[in-house]
Formats: sequence, structure tokens, C-alpha cells
Amino acid sequence: MILRGQVFTFHIWIDALVKRVYAAAEAVVVKLKIGNVKCEDLTPLLLLVVFLVFPIDRGRLYPSGFQSFDVCDRNGRLLRRVLSRDYKTSVWIGLDKISSVMIDATVLVEDKRFFVHNGVDPLALFRAAYDNVINRRIRSGGSTITMQVAKMALGLKGRSIFHKLIEMIYAVKLELHLSKAEILEIYLNRAPYGGQIYGVEAASWFYFGKPASQLSPGESALLSVIPRSPTRFNPYRSPHLVLKAKEQVLKRLIKNTIIDSLTFEVAIQESLQLKRPDFVFEAPHFVDFLLRELDEKNIKDLSRVVTTIDLDLQHKFESMLRTTLRPLAGYSINQGAILVMDQKTGEILAMVGSRDYFDEMEGQVNGCLSLRQPGSSIKPFLYLQALESGFTAADLLPDTLIEFPIGDGTRFAPRNYSNTFHGPTRVREALASSFNVPTVYLLKMLSPVRFYYLLKELKFGGLNEASHFYGLVLGLGSAEVTLLQLVNGYRAIGQNGFYEKERIILSAYDGEGHRIEIERELPRKVFDRDATFIVTDILSDNASRIKAFGDDSPLDMPFPCISKTGTSKGYRDNWCLGFTDDYVVGVWVGNFDGRSMQGVSGISGAAPLFRDLMVELHRESRPKIFDEPSSIVHLMICARTGKRARNICPERIDEVFISGTEPAEFCDLHCIEDLTANDGHEVLKIRSE
Repeated sequence: MILRGQVFTFHIWIDALVKRVYAAAEAVVVKLKIGNVKCEDLTPLLLLVVFLVFPIDRGRLYPSGFQSFDVCDRNGRLLRRVLSRDYKTSVWIGLDKISSVMIDATVLVEDKRFFVHNGVDPLALFRAAYDNVINRRIRSGGSTITMQVAKMALGLKGRSIFHKLIEMIYAVKLELHLSKAEILEIYLNRAPYGGQIYGVEAASWFYFGKPASQLSPGESALLSVIPRSPTRFNPYRSPHLVLKAKEQVLKRLIKNTIIDSLTFEVAIQESLQLKRPDFVFEAPHFVDFLLRELDEKNIKDLSRVVTTIDLDLQHKFESMLRTTLRPLAGYSINQGAILVMDQKTGEILAMVGSRDYFDEMEGQVNGCLSLRQPGSSIKPFLYLQALESGFTAADLLPDTLIEFPIGDGTRFAPRNYSNTFHGPTRVREALASSFNVPTVYLLKMLSPVRFYYLLKELKFGGLNEASHFYGLVLGLGSAEVTLLQLVNGYRAIGQNGFYEKERIILSAYDGEGHRIEIERELPRKVFDRDATFIVTDILSDNASRIKAFGDDSPLDMPFPCISKTGTSKGYRDNWCLGFTDDYVVGVWVGNFDGRSMQGVSGISGAAPLFRDLMVELHRESRPKIFDEPSSIVHLMICARTGKRARNICPERIDEVFISGTEPAEFCDLHCIEDLTANDGHEVLKIRSE
């Protein structure tokens, strides 16, 4: 066998390498004493030598615990059994517990010169570089098994020359301090085998229902190819591709005399009898999110976590998303995401991050946590700021062709979605109908910098540039935000202006069954209560959005519910968010790769699904009307002027105001003039211009 046949040779080689490193260190000291070289010139070399000789951190290589714990929904139903503390290793086993053919096949596939290099294989790096240049894209990294272990230990993500250099240096360090057998054992216990399966023992049980020690040569050959590309070599989704790769591995095994011809023939004829997954794997995007949160908060040694998820709702909404996306495929729409939160507690009840978590290309992308441009769904926060600054829902804003000067000396002339203008428009209609020109005018009046810091206060995570960078387009949703961040922001409106981070854990218990106390951030006030009520009243008023969406749009709900759509530039993102007194719902529809949809806006893409979700949530009980603060004043105004209505104004509406901000002037567009006719009789003339 490859492993056993070269262990002695390896030990001789590694001893020689260690001696060379120490000799290099001694040579440096000698040069320093002689004075031939300036001290500062040798600093990088000295640091490198010290780093290589200094003992490795074994905690990075060997996880310290393997206690499994259960993640349950709010009713105690199992969502997932997490098999280890680091979520990436189920059972750690030694090489003596792994099929020898599995070990040899892995070395052949991943690093055929594993036993003769010192952690870095120059030939493999050269071949990878040549291959990448010929194909004009990165197809291979030339990493050895030791370099892959280095990458695992350091937690490096992505591909870059800098990361590759770090891997190479750390790989040499690993070779100085560990035996080849130890490195191979670490790799086989931490290698990815698809989905959330890490380590050969977990993979063996997952795919074949047996321990790694009992793997047949054919099964070993099949498993050995998966870590190269777990998505591409998915046995369930691409069985023919995997079988072809398995055959190639078996040919290499017989060529290297690791198996004989009879074993080869039996393995080739062996049918692919995969064990269907029978483990529980519910609400996958949510559980992945939970595990990251536990890791960030350093919560360890768990036995059970009871989450906020309602598994029945989760199942319904997963199905509803797939049903909604099916007819939208013809409009170049492939993905969507749903987030449902309890309005009063902030508990996440359902999180659907993609159409299919197990989709081999992009299923594990979580659309609830991905940064995207929100379009008009960000506008309610600007109008809240305006109401707090003294504007009222009756104030008139211009909706006409306006050119706004911007920092680089050019001018910005926003257009409405319909490409039409509506003249003087009340704040209520401007927000409800999502007109762009009045919104930009309002932002100009308030200051983009001030709005920028409001969004920062709402924890919107895509504001990576300086405040002046975004300018007036910030009010139209140019900065990126996640669906979760938007839902938290909308919930703050429903909570009378108090912002609070989402809640995902109801209770957690340690290994001895004792409850673990998890700290929560206290709610903090970000909006004025009266202003939030007025925005709520506007966005739940179907009559105010008729100019843009018509009388019978998906946003016309059969119960009190606010809703706001959004469409990013180039039709790349669809949004619809809103809430009732009971729930906050957010929907995103689009493509993870940023491809444009074919003319589908938020009202036609995300809004119908939003409506269906809200109706489903309130199937058993109708939500109550929104509470109105005692400081809110009602006043009849003229719809044309926004001023106090006269009895003869043709369109009078009941408007809401924060006490003290209601208009004092009466409508001056519709009034009565006393005139005397030629025959001496008094007549009334209504002036309406």
C-alpha cells in the first residue's frame, strides 16, 4: 500500500528537513555575528524560521469535543441533530479504522506525490497554473493534502495568491511537526463530502450506511472523488458523472498495484446502491444561520436548543415559494426568499433562504441574509424621518421633471416607474404610490447624510462607503441591505419606533441539562411613535396607492395590513414587505447571480406571494386594527391643496396629523365668490382652477 510502503522513507526525509531548517537558523545567527548582513535585511527570514520552528496550535487541527446536540422547533420537533461542536466533523476516527483502499484512493486522487514532497508540490502548482492559463479561468489550485489541511486549520476562504502563499508556508510548518500519517488522518476526518457532511466516517454512514472500515473498493473509489468538488460530484444529483470518476480511480488503483484485477472487475460491476438520507434536516437555512450565531456568541457544550421556528409554517412557506417561482421561470426568475417574524416578540417563525436548499448550484445561498439593493422598499424610513422633521402627510411635494445638481458637476433627473409625472403630490400619495421624484426632492430637503446615519442606526449592513458616496439615489435604494435587516426595520415601525434584533432561540441547555441564559439586546427607540403610526396609516391605505397600482392590486388586503414593494435598478431584485398587528413578512424574488428579470417589478413578482403568505397567516383569525396614539389629530383636508377643506371642495379626505402640525389655512383653490348679476339677483360662482 502507498501509505505503509513509504512511512520509513518519509521519517528519514523529515528528519533531514528539520536539520536543514535549524541549520538555516544557525547560519543566520553566524551572519549576524560576523556583520556581513544588515540586521533589518534578515528580519523576514528570521521571522519565517521562528514561525516554522515554533510548535503548531493543535487546537486548530483537532476539534476538542464531539458532543452532539439537537436543534428543535418551538414545539420541540427536531430540526437537525448537530453531530459535533464545530458542526463539521461527526466522528473522529484513526487511520486504522478506515479502509486501506479508501486511504490509498484518496492519496491518488488528491495528491499522488504526498509521500515525497515537503508540503508543497511544485509540479502540481506548475500544472495548475498552466491549466488555468490555457482555460482562462481557475480550474485547479495545485494544493497538496497538507496545503488543504492548512487551509482547514486557518479557516481560509476563497482563492487568491495571498491565501495560496499562506497555505504553502503553513503546510511546510505542518510537515515539520506532524507525521504524514497524522496529516492524512486530519484530512480524512475534515474533508467535505457534500452538503453538511464532513469526514470519511460521516460520509460512509451517510451514503452507504456502514463504517469507513467496511467500505468496499468500489465505495472507496466513489467517496474519494467527492472532496474534489462536492457540488459537482454529488452522487444523488449526478450519479453518471460520479460513476465515471469512480471508474477512473479504480483504473489508477490497479495501475499502481493497490488492487488486483479480480477486485477491479468486482468493483467496476458493483452497482451504485446509495442509502437514501433518513436523517432529519428541516429549516436548513435557518439552522445554518443559528449555528453561525452560536459560534459568534461562543455558546458551546450544548445538548438541546429550542428555536423560534414553527415547522408547520416553514413547510407551508417552502412549498408556496416553489409554487410561486414555477411560472416566473419564464421571466428569468429562478430564486426567492421568505422571512416571517412575530410582530410582538421578534421571533423568526419561518426562514426560507432559497427555492431548494439541496440545489447543487446555489441552493445553500441564503436569500434572507444576502446583500441586495432594496429599491423603493427603503422609502418608508425616509418618510418617517420627514414626518419627525415637521413634514405632514398633507404637505405637497413636486412631481415633475426636476434636475438635481450632484457633486461631480452633473445633474440627476429622476423618473417615476410609470415614466409619467403627477404635478403637486401630497406626501401620503407620494409614499403610498412610491413616486421617485417627490422622494428625491424630500431627501434633498432632509440631507442624504442624515438619512445615511438613520439607516446605520437600523443596522443596515451594506453601507460600506462614506456617507457622501451615495448622494440622492440613497432614497431610491442604491445601498445594499439584507431581507432580515429590512424585516427588522419594518418591525420597528410596527413596534411604535422601537428597534430590536431578531430572536431565534427560545431556550438552550448544556450537556447536563441546565438552562443556558442567552443575553438579548434591549429595545432602543429609533422613531417617534406618532410618525410610525402615520406611515402605518399611509401604507395600509389602498386608496392612496391607486394612481400607481390601481384599485385591485395584490396589496389590497382584506384586513389591516401595511405593505411596500421595491424593485432595484435593472429589475435585478423584487421586494415586498409589510406587517399586521401579529406578523412581519418579507419576500425577495430574483436571481442570486444578479441577472436581470424580464420587466418584473415588485408588484407583479414579490407582492402576490406576500399577499398569499399574509392570508395564510391570518386564516384562523383576523388581525386587529392598528392602535392610534392619543396625540394623533384627524382633520378634513382638500385632496388637491392639502389645506383645511371647505365644504365645497370636490374631494375631501380625512387626514391624520401629529398634534400641532395640522394646517391652519383653508383651501384657497376652491372658494365662493359673491357676484351680482345684471338683473340684480345674487349668484354663486365656484372657483376651481
